[in-house]
Amino acid sequence: MRKTKRIMSLLLIFLLAVGMTIMAGCSKKTDPAKSVVVTVGDKDIYLDEMMYYIMAVESSGAQYDAAYQQYTGTSYWDQKDPDDPDGPTMREQAKDYVMDTAVMYEILYDKAVKADYTLTDDEKTQAETNADQILSNISNEQLEITGFTKEVLTTVQEKLTLGGKYYNDLIDGFDIDDEGIKAAIKYDDYRQYNTEYLFVPTTKVDENYSSVDLSEEEKAAAKASITAALKKVKAGEEFSAITEEDDTLTTNTLNFKVNDDTVEKAYQEAAIKLENDAYTQNIIETETGYYIIKMVDNNSSEAYDTAVDDEITKAEDAAFETEYDKMKQDYTVTLNNKVWDPIIMGETTIVTSDASADAATDTPTSAATTDETAPDTTTGDSTTDNTTTGE
Repeated sequence: MRKTKRIMSLLLIFLLAVGMTIMAGCSKKTDPAKSVVVTVGDKDIYLDEMMYYIMAVESSGAQYDAAYQQYTGTSYWDQKDPDDPDGPTMREQAKDYVMDTAVMYEILYDKAVKADYTLTDDEKTQAETNADQILSNISNEQLEITGFTKEVLTTVQEKLTLGGKYYNDLIDGFDIDDEGIKAAIKYDDYRQYNTEYLFVPTTKVDENYSSVDLSEEEKAAAKASITAALKKVKAGEEFSAITEEDDTLTTNTLNFKVNDDTVEKAYQEAAIKLENDAYTQNIIETETGYYIIKMVDNNSSEAYDTAVDDEITKAEDAAFETEYDKMKQDYTVTLNNKVWDPIIMGETTIVTSDASADAATDTPTSAATTDETAPDTTTGDSTTDNTTTGE
């Protein structure tokens, strides 16, 4: 059975994104190594370990936030689901996700240990390598905020790996009818056409980020460029070589299914008539510009395979959630609100880069993260302000 590997996705995302520094920052009195955030069964998760999950999610979210800030002037973290305007913000959802994920990994790790799972020497070495990589890619300020040490990060990596092995064995053991799922999905509904194209635009984006038509003179120049390019294509010249000769033209790939509303109708209608390796003998005009289209594969199974994988994943996830709900009954989860409540996603582990320090100077810091107002949680006392849930 195909394994989803979801249990390791957070680790992989973090290792790719950990070197980022973004325009934000916070100041904390909390000692991450001494502050218990949550107790799962008889195991305490301290803030320095929880910071791993926080930083992983914040590093990923920061990329979206940068785009939101640039194009909308608003924060990604404060967005809500358009279908649920009274629901939680992305910041709130991310915080819940961090807690749920940390608790799940702790339970899977505990189950793995009790089932006598062990790490190989290579897996232990990889855990140390991952820890070293993280430490070498974050700033001193982030080290101080998170409380990361090689020992803490290695422990997290080992928990992820051991818990991941247990998870994958669970997935393999589920009675998922892969072939039945595959048979229920019609190939023709997902037949994919893979194309390449040469393109010159007849529209542009104005200062308000709206699409507007080029002038008639500019359109004529665009038509002349693509007409000259078509002659070169018919003479056997490659798309990439043509764009090197004329920088008004671009080339790229475009894959689609029939009635795919992400691809312009005129483009689709012209492309699906082509045999493999053939190209349009005339210029194709769409609402956005002029195209020359080449068919690479008019019967690709990529979209179909993805649809099958997605349905299998859904079945695996549903089976896992059922099993995990049973697992949680064996554990009491006790949250230390005194430590957890002041955490604000998007403002905890992300620090101000030197290049953006001046720009961030006038940005107010959240009251929940300042020295003056943050609760003193350096003792890690989990006997006050706690929430206990019998899972």
